[in-house]
Amino acid sequence: MTGHDGRQDEAEEDQVPGSAVDIKAGDDQGSDQRDGGCRVLRVVGELNFGGTEMRTAELLPRLSAAGVEVHLVTLSDRVGPGPLAGVVGRYGGSVTPIPLDVRFVTRFLHLLGRLRPDVVHVDCANFSGVLLSLAALRGVPGRVAHFRGDDNQSRNLRRRVYRWICGRLLRICGTDILGVSPSSLTCAYDPRWRDDPRCQVVLNGLDLDRLRRPSRDDLREMIGAGPADMVCVSVGRASPEKRRWLLPPILAELRDRGIEAHAVLIGPGDDADDERVRTAAAAAGLADRVHLLGPRDDVGGLLSQADVVVHPSCLEGLPGGVLEPVALGVGTVAADLPGVRFIDEHLPGVTIVDIDATPQAWASAVCAAASHTKTTAAPVAAERFARSVFAIDTAATTHLTMYRRRASARPHRNRRAAEQPVAGLLEAVRNERSDDDGRPATAAGSRVDRAG
Repeated sequence: MTGHDGRQDEAEEDQVPGSAVDIKAGDDQGSDQRDGGCRVLRVVGELNFGGTEMRTAELLPRLSAAGVEVHLVTLSDRVGPGPLAGVVGRYGGSVTPIPLDVRFVTRFLHLLGRLRPDVVHVDCANFSGVLLSLAALRGVPGRVAHFRGDDNQSRNLRRRVYRWICGRLLRICGTDILGVSPSSLTCAYDPRWRDDPRCQVVLNGLDLDRLRRPSRDDLREMIGAGPADMVCVSVGRASPEKRRWLLPPILAELRDRGIEAHAVLIGPGDDADDERVRTAAAAAGLADRVHLLGPRDDVGGLLSQADVVVHPSCLEGLPGGVLEPVALGVGTVAADLPGVRFIDEHLPGVTIVDIDATPQAWASAVCAAASHTKTTAAPVAAERFARSVFAIDTAATTHLTMYRRRASARPHRNRRAAEQPVAGLLEAVRNERSDDDGRPATAAGSRVDRAG
């Protein structure tokens, strides 16, 4: 989910942005010393409040406890106040900003040579193919691409060519290709992904303990809502695909039905997007009932005080903005997307509307979802979630199995390849033709069990 809280693990102070993090723009971190554990270099676009950052931050304590050392690269010179910025250092890792400029390739290869990771794990959609090809040049045995969105938008010719090139690199150099849901692999990678033995669905796990921490604020008191007012919460960053500007028309329709409601929007703001929301609220005569709180570190505690959650986004992979309130027993309305339907298949509490639904249809769905909240006890929802495929321990086990398999497969010849980049890539291309038992394979690396 985007716009999430930065709290992670038992120590609240660990979430202060920049605390205990080694940040050196474009320089080396780490050393050539290996301690027998597993070293992972995780690459993300920009450290901020977002779904990728939240899910990675929640996994770090569990991975560290199992002997996995995680370092991060961000493809931006900006390290924002997201949940990863203050927690990586505590668990033995570092954050290296390497912006995408003319020196990027040299800096990235140099960092790979210094850290010598067992696995490079990239969360950069199709651009993952480029980064994994560089990892193959350095002889990194584990090269993981992680698709987190459905990427179902129309593309022009330039984008199609770009995606084809990146996809080709990924097919040659990737050893593991992950998706947060079946649809993320279908739409973002290849509709025939089930025929690719490297592909598997790795569901986002949520830390239920974090979600159940109480907020320091009484939400109704903070926004001035009356005892009978409906409180609708929406969590997500301010970006066009989140369609936050749909909230005021939905409130207006509820008002026409005699229901006084407030909308609470949580997540990092954007001047243009925030202004669009405010303009829509003013046009509906609801300027005093639409509240933009910005990013919060107590999202779970605020969600638990909501009557209903509204998630109008039109582009998602496995939306945390839907999964988190459902885990708390809060009825949630969301647009009809594959990832939303996937959640609905496993847990109750989701009311789905057409992606182009009118405010009237959204309002009717909001009323239905609010009824679910009233009739669902939070402990019951939590117990149900803990037994589900979305539990955090399930995700951690999957990551550990994958990382350890790749780390244990690091032979001495790969260490020589780390000093001979061209030889490392040639080996990756040769391995594309066959796997260890001589059967045809589509990429370098061993076979992976598939899920979904």
